[in-house]
Amino acid sequence: MATTHRARAAIGGLMVAALTLTACGGSDDTANDVVTTDGGFALNTGETQPGGIVTVLGTVDLSHLDPAMGNDGNVNNVYELIYRQLTDYSYDEQTGELEIVGDLAVGPGESNEDATEWTYTLKDDLRYEDGSQITSADVKYGIERSLDPALAIGSDYHGIIAGAGDYPGVYEAPEGLDSIQTPDDKTIVFQLEGPLAGFDAVAATPPFTPFPTGEVAVDQLDQQPIASGPYRVAEYSRGERLTLVRNEEWEPSTSQTHPAIADGYEFLFGIDGNTVDQRMLSGQGADANAMAASTNGMQPASLAQVMSNPELQQRTVRALPTCTMYMAMNNTHEALSDVRVRQAINHAVDKESAVTATGGPAMAEQAHTMLTPSVPERQEFDLYPYDPEKAVELLEEAGIAEGELSLTLDVRALPKWQAQGESVQQSLKAVGIDVELNVIDAATFYEVIATPAQQNDLAITGWCSSWMSGYPLLTSLFDGESITDTGNTNISQFDEESINERFDEIEAIADIDEQDVAYGELDREIMELAPVVPLVRETPLQLVGENIGNAYASSARTGYVDYSQVGLKNPQG
Repeated sequence: MATTHRARAAIGGLMVAALTLTACGGSDDTANDVVTTDGGFALNTGETQPGGIVTVLGTVDLSHLDPAMGNDGNVNNVYELIYRQLTDYSYDEQTGELEIVGDLAVGPGESNEDATEWTYTLKDDLRYEDGSQITSADVKYGIERSLDPALAIGSDYHGIIAGAGDYPGVYEAPEGLDSIQTPDDKTIVFQLEGPLAGFDAVAATPPFTPFPTGEVAVDQLDQQPIASGPYRVAEYSRGERLTLVRNEEWEPSTSQTHPAIADGYEFLFGIDGNTVDQRMLSGQGADANAMAASTNGMQPASLAQVMSNPELQQRTVRALPTCTMYMAMNNTHEALSDVRVRQAINHAVDKESAVTATGGPAMAEQAHTMLTPSVPERQEFDLYPYDPEKAVELLEEAGIAEGELSLTLDVRALPKWQAQGESVQQSLKAVGIDVELNVIDAATFYEVIATPAQQNDLAITGWCSSWMSGYPLLTSLFDGESITDTGNTNISQFDEESINERFDEIEAIADIDEQDVAYGELDREIMELAPVVPLVRETPLQLVGENIGNAYASSARTGYVDYSQVGLKNPQG
């Protein structure tokens, strides 16, 4: 049967095919007008014209240009400029919806009755930057390459495609997976481990990027990407700049999701966060054509200046809360293997202090669950209200006296992350737990904490999802089968048999609504065992220059401004 490809708009989430862009609906203003929310921030910064160069100012380099390796909101945003996948998200400004549509494929996939087999047909005129044709075998190769344990950083689908969990990748097993078949150059068929009516959303993720079969070296793509999207890499100097120019072999008529408005993009790295803010606030000269990177949300110190200036508010976009910042606790650590200790730490953390460290209520809200607000059937609960006395009581029950427990907390070398770490450090000090901060280079942070052998006791990290479901938001973080030697997403190394069994049960549910309810219940069951401390959900403020148009917060880009949709209002300006 052909599956239905629109989600239930009333609940504002994606399982089958659509995301609701909650910040963008309900206005009769034209695209040329700046529309503001009740908070005064821009919903859309206006119409664009073709041409010109968009500059993006950032503090840290991209984690990876190889789509098998990068797995954070900023780099996924950049991938949209260079690469294409089987499906993608199409934004409708009239309805405020993001709908799954075909990208490389002619449309969303066709599934069998129980959604365990999915078939896609590729469009005509799909080419790489060198002019060679993109085939279904290339899509298969790209997916299988991304399964290589030495490359993969947090792929959501190892447990989705049949046999993928045990597959070593194309470099060790070039014959590939039998569960991915390519009967001809235009057709690709997937056999899944179990029912998944939302597979179209999986097919929109970066690991589904095609590459010429058998022609890509293991470490090639981080420096020399092979473009299938509207732009190609002209120059890349790690830590300094990334220059994108038009891919002349890309055929615009094959895409409804890549407007390719600008002639190119210039990403500049290594700029201090305060400097990014000051340049964007002043907006002088060429910076009128610039925007802050997704990873460069406004510094808290700049907020007062923006809130007192309506012109600045109208070029400030507030991100959607689609990600959760949390503190993983290494459950293999002797003390942290005791659920009472983990529960004590949850009670000890002052989340209001964490919100303050993140920039205050304009930039973050407290998190108590691991499912984000837009997930269907999510339950609202707070099992661990701030209670230092309860924390001390639980520690005593576990046989830990004041001053006996010392822990090391891994944090990313970014001011906001370090401030969050210091907030946790002070909270735990108040209950007699000493915490040492281990600050890790921002560009390599994810690789380090995703390698259990390099992990310490605690780590502050974040998790977002490309589709609003318990599957990507919970399975990768808490299923014991997700633990790997490299590219590990289960940072807490939580491996509880009863929870693992629940994951298996829920994944076997073919009905979407029933599955949503089960994931909502599972979120609570997991938090009762306290493997992590949910901290905050950020709503970063992203500044753009006065000449940047069509900037809006997109839940398809983890709540940030979508690079692929922006352009210049006046390319000659």
